[in-house]
Amino acid sequence: MPITMIATDVDGTILPRGGVISDATRRAVALCRARGIPFVIVSGRWVGALGDVIRQCDTADQPVVIVNGSAVLGPGGEVWHERFMDPVDVARVYAVLRRYNVQINSYVPGALYCLNTRALAHPSSMIKGYLGGGKLVIDDEAAFEAEALQRVYKLEGLTEDTALMAEVRDVLTCQTDALVTHSSWRNVELMSRGMGKAAALKWLANRLGVALCDCMAFGDNANDLDMLGAVGWPVAVGNATEEVKRIARLVADTDANDGVAKVILEQLEDNHS
Repeated sequence: MPITMIATDVDGTILPRGGVISDATRRAVALCRARGIPFVIVSGRWVGALGDVIRQCDTADQPVVIVNGSAVLGPGGEVWHERFMDPVDVARVYAVLRRYNVQINSYVPGALYCLNTRALAHPSSMIKGYLGGGKLVIDDEAAFEAEALQRVYKLEGLTEDTALMAEVRDVLTCQTDALVTHSSWRNVELMSRGMGKAAALKWLANRLGVALCDCMAFGDNANDLDMLGAVGWPVAVGNATEEVKRIARLVADTDANDGVAKVILEQLEDNHS
């Protein structure tokens, strides 16, 4: 089966914690480009926070999916497609998160609003790293409630207390109709149903004229599950959660050992031979 598009998560997938994009990954991306196969970065981050990744991968001329699929951007950064949370979901999720000692993040076009940052020991580095430019408003409750609860891409709760996070996820699942997922042990990510990485990738595949059954996607955590379930070639990296590995067609090596690059190079070279 020919592969007509490749999509990949970033953190924990092509980017090891604290690492950089490897030479092997760059070779894999270059091979995709030589074969005319779109290489699409699909991340929970803002595009500004992906700048170094895009430069290292040399994918500035490729579309990118940001904020867990809430927006698809073209090569020039223009918005090709975007989705917002249902206002009812926003209100219900916000009401639940306010009951707990968690940091609350709201991603809206061009801005990130953060409340209760004291819930994390070192919130500033995470905030700046995942925003990467744009407007940043911290611990201003009036501004949050006036500006951060409309046209919402994604809401997020963060804590370093694993038991508390488990409780928050359970309550959100039981008391709201939102899509409840996460990208690490310390966060919960909320969007409305029908949003997510899979929906964005489906829209992009239609625009590019490719079939999802011929696409390969890589991921490591819960917020990648819908994307992996939507494509014909779902691949889990070796450091992925067991839940992700169970739905994968292939389990690659770990992010630190160039799992994504190894699979791409092997599959494309085999298909070309």
